[in-house]
Formats: sequence, structure tokens, C-alpha cells
Amino acid sequence: MKTLESLRDIQLRLLDIVKDVDAFCRQNGLRYSLAYGTLLGAVRHKGFIPWDDDLDIMMPRPDFEVFVAAYGKDPASPYRCLFNTRGKEENFVNFFAKVHDTRTVSIEARMPSYRFGLNIDVFPIDGKPSTGQAAFEKECSSIIHRIYLRQRPFFPWSLHDPLLPKIEAHAHSLDYWIEKINSRMLSFSYSDSQFRGALPTRRNGTKEVFPKEVFDSFRDIEFEGETLMSIQDPDRFLRQVFGEDYMTPPPEGKRKTHSLTVYAKD
Repeated sequence: MKTLESLRDIQLRLLDIVKDVDAFCRQNGLRYSLAYGTLLGAVRHKGFIPWDDDLDIMMPRPDFEVFVAAYGKDPASPYRCLFNTRGKEENFVNFFAKVHDTRTVSIEARMPSYRFGLNIDVFPIDGKPSTGQAAFEKECSSIIHRIYLRQRPFFPWSLHDPLLPKIEAHAHSLDYWIEKINSRMLSFSYSDSQFRGALPTRRNGTKEVFPKEVFDSFRDIEFEGETLMSIQDPDRFLRQVFGEDYMTPPPEGKRKTHSLTVYAKD
């Protein structure tokens, strides 16, 4: 296998994945939006943040359910959707989905149980409670943390994570935690809820809680010379997630990447 050493090569392969996802969604009438740093890149750079090596999209729950059930089923397609997928060649279990390039191998150093190629993340947008939002977000982020811990080797004295959450995570099966997070995610109807958003992958308060109208309409947006999809008002989303000065790039010392190790199969 050949290592993909160029950041730009990784970005262009990610772009190929999302172009295929975009074509599928448009053909099947599904809604999605670029998300997080990818949406920020589209607005600020009209493409990838120059130092970024991942790509995120988000989908309303009704569209997400159709997508994960139907996308990537053609045996000739190099792209497949992984959603609670378990196997020797492909393994990814979490509350969100990935679309990966089967012609590549991506190494996740902290998650040795994961097996997939270079990929984009697909986050479901669900209903949120009208009250007790901070407590709900904290509960969900704690469950998600235990999903990650449950899929890592149990090292009691590792300094990366507190001991008690690791013990709790390994006291239950992975299925237990997945069922628990699914139950919480689906507690509030997407169509009927006054608030919507994705689940927090870390404890960031209520930054993922938005009025429902943020996800009511979608539009085209330029990304690397391609036409992809965005929520109608990305500025509202980006200000809440990244702060009022999101158009100002961070100094070089604070520019984060995932430091991916990616191989192209022979």
C-alpha cells in the first residue's frame, strides 16, 4: 500500500466522496448540509480550511435514516456507508455514520477497533428538548464518551481518561451504550420539536441546540469549485459553534488537524 502523504491529495479524495453523496442525495430528494469546519471552510475559504484533513455533513433525522439504509449498496461503488457496522474488513459503531472510500485504509490510533478507509462523517440532526437543554446535552456527551471508551483497551492507569468513566464503560456491553444513546437521540420528534441539532461529541454546553428553523431550508453553496448543500443561514450556525469572529483564521499554533495516516490500496 502507498501512503497518502499530501494533505491536498487527502482533501481531493474527501471531495470525491462528498460529490458522490451529493449526487445521491439530489437524485433521491434528501437534504443535507456541510457542517462544522467544512461549512466554515465553505464560507471563509470557498473550500477546505487550508490545513484541514476531514469533512463533515449533517442530515435531518428523516433523511439520515433513508440515507444509511440505501447509500452505497451498488457493489461497483467504491464508497460505502458505515453505521453500526461490525466486521473484520469494516468496523464502525457510533451514533453517527461514515461514508468511506473502500480503496483506502485510514488508521485511527486511539480507536484500534475501527476499520475503514478515508471517510467523511455524517451526523443526524434530531429534535431537542425545550427545557433542561444543558442537562440533556451533558448526559448525551457522557454516553458518547463511554461509547468511545468501551471500544478502547482498558488501561486503568492511563492518564488520557479518568478511571471511573472507564470502569463504567467496560461494565456494560457496547450494545448497551448504543441502545442508550439511540433512546436519548430519538426522545424528541424531529418534526414536532421547537429545537434541533446534532449530539455533542464533547461537553460544549448547548452549542448544538438551535431553533428548529435553522434546519427548515437548505441551499446550494460553493465548495472547491463544486456545488454542494448548506443550511439556508450558515452564518447563524457558525456564530453559535465557533464564535462571532469565525471569519478570522486562528494563529498558526492553534490550527488543528487529525494527523491522519491514510494508505491507498494496491
